[in-house]
Amino acid sequence: MSSRSGPLRTNDDRRLATGSDAATDSRLHTAGRWLWVSGYQGLAQVTLLSAPVLWLVFRSPRSGGVVKPTALVLVVVTPLVVGAFREGHLSAGRPWPAITSDRLSFAGGYWSILRRGVLLNHVLGVAAYAGGAVGVVTGSFAAAVGVGVGLVGIGVALVPWLTPETLRATAGRAGYAAVALALASLVGGPLAGDPRFRTAPAAFALLVFVSVVDLRPWRLLDARR
Repeated sequence: MSSRSGPLRTNDDRRLATGSDAATDSRLHTAGRWLWVSGYQGLAQVTLLSAPVLWLVFRSPRSGGVVKPTALVLVVVTPLVVGAFREGHLSAGRPWPAITSDRLSFAGGYWSILRRGVLLNHVLGVAAYAGGAVGVVTGSFAAAVGVGVGLVGIGVALVPWLTPETLRATAGRAGYAAVALALASLVGGPLAGDPRFRTAPAAFALLVFVSVVDLRPWRLLDARR
């Protein structure tokens, strides 16, 4: 009797192979959609809405060395994290508050764009300046990026919790803004008065302004009348 030239494929083998191929295709589809959402929606949000903090980072006197390259890495990482939360691959305990045309159509809907921009500015600011400070102390760019990426993950996870128009969320945004602005002032030194960085105070003032506008403290005054 002659030996077989190859293994005999049964129906079970075919079903297992088909299931494996389907699982692979599903994983590829999931990864592809995550990358598409991160690039098409996450990257647009990060690069456009966080322009003020990027301006501040690159025009502050003491942002050289570690802070600037850390910020560049975080600009790439942050959209991927945003995409992961949008697609449900990471969970913050609440759904990611997507900005859609339907949401913008109701009264006051455009406040959500301002709020998203303010939050993304503070997420990047905290991560870049805190990570940069760690990098300066340790002399390690890897440590700066590691701390920065971790803080980006925490910051993006906070977005669904800080977005609602509630007293607790407003207090959280105020605290987060205070931390971000304090780090920017201490680490970047935008108010140091260096004539080579004349636009740094303007960038810092812009971040303070949009943070106050987002908090809308005048509503508290109206409520007391």
